[in-house]
Amino acid sequence: MILLLVGLSPSAAIAYLYFFQDPALRFEHHGVHEIAIGISLLQSGFIGYVTYRCYLQAKEEFLCWLALGFIGFTVIYGFHGAFTRFSHDHHMLFILYGPASRLVMAVCLLVGLMVYQQNENADSHVRPLRFWLAWLGAFVAIDALVYLLAVSEWAEPSRWVMEVLAIGTFLGCALTLVVRRIRSPLMTIYFLSILFFMQSSLAFLLGPAWSHMWWLAHASFATGFMALSYGVIQAFLTTGSFSRVYRQEELIDQVRAEKARAEDALLKLQCAHRALEISAATDALTGCANRREFEARAESHIARVRRSEAPLSFATIDLDHFKQINDRHGHRAGDEVLKVFVGLAEKVLRQSDVVGRIGGEEFALVLPDTTREGALIMAERLRKLSEGETVMFAGASIDFTVSIGVAQYGLDGETYEAVIEAADSGMYRAKQAGRNQVAVP
Repeated sequence: MILLLVGLSPSAAIAYLYFFQDPALRFEHHGVHEIAIGISLLQSGFIGYVTYRCYLQAKEEFLCWLALGFIGFTVIYGFHGAFTRFSHDHHMLFILYGPASRLVMAVCLLVGLMVYQQNENADSHVRPLRFWLAWLGAFVAIDALVYLLAVSEWAEPSRWVMEVLAIGTFLGCALTLVVRRIRSPLMTIYFLSILFFMQSSLAFLLGPAWSHMWWLAHASFATGFMALSYGVIQAFLTTGSFSRVYRQEELIDQVRAEKARAEDALLKLQCAHRALEISAATDALTGCANRREFEARAESHIARVRRSEAPLSFATIDLDHFKQINDRHGHRAGDEVLKVFVGLAEKVLRQSDVVGRIGGEEFALVLPDTTREGALIMAERLRKLSEGETVMFAGASIDFTVSIGVAQYGLDGETYEAVIEAADSGMYRAKQAGRNQVAVP
């Protein structure tokens, strides 16, 4: 309603001048009129060029007709200014080019609205140069026709007909915008401009030349023209298109949607990053820590106990005669044995303990807050579980045992390498003693 009130504001001034002011009051100044017409022509020519540039960029058919409207107005309206000095000697020659230019512009604007948002794609073709030259020729022909009408007996009726047709065409433009619900920001400016153009033609129809109504008509048209020019410049400086410039509400919705998409993408990226970290730290076959991850966590626990002086033990484990299992039952059976062993280790270990695969059939344990004696008890439980486990694979029963070496940090070594070497020494002692045993260095 506010936009409609703004667009129809010239009607209040028109009504005031028509009902309450003496029509005999005149302001006839050829110089002022010529300057105003000159400024209008410079502006329309420049905006016509900018609209053409937008058309080349967006390939939007609507912009093609908008550019033609500006060009046609410029070519025809120029004679209205040129014949200002003939206003006394040949009044209709001076007057008639005004309604003709407005009618041509109105028709181009209406055709543009009819094709609005049609054929907007990357494969759309730009109109060739001959198209523009043909229309330029048509505008020149209209100039000649208006001249012939101005010197004929049909001059005065022609003025009325063209002015009424211009009003009707501008009204058709406004109704098209309303019916098609075209509500982009620039098309709102376009709607206001059309309302000003329509009321300008009405004022020209009601007021004689040089009257205050006549000057109001010029002012109304200039206001609409300035608004439309602003819209074209906005299109040129943003997307180059009238239809792809959005309202503030649409922009906010788009920003919200993009923010949601960005947050979703970030969440997926974080999940993928976590999955990648887990993958990089996990043995692909058994699911326990791989060698690099095991060593990193072991060093972390060593750094902690250096400060707290809490006990920390390690164990190294080797599956006995594992090569024979692979040779007799196949590598897939051996893989199944490794996975079953890690499952048994996880049953024995606490949540704070770490099991890692450091070789083919070799594993190691980090046992925080555990003395060597406690580690021996835990290792013995794991050895018994392994001894009593039978792996079924491809119809075959596979038994396996483990040899385990246990060492305590500080007691058996002051570095990770030293304590692991001590645990390995215990494991080799267990193997030399007949396997399926737990031993210390």
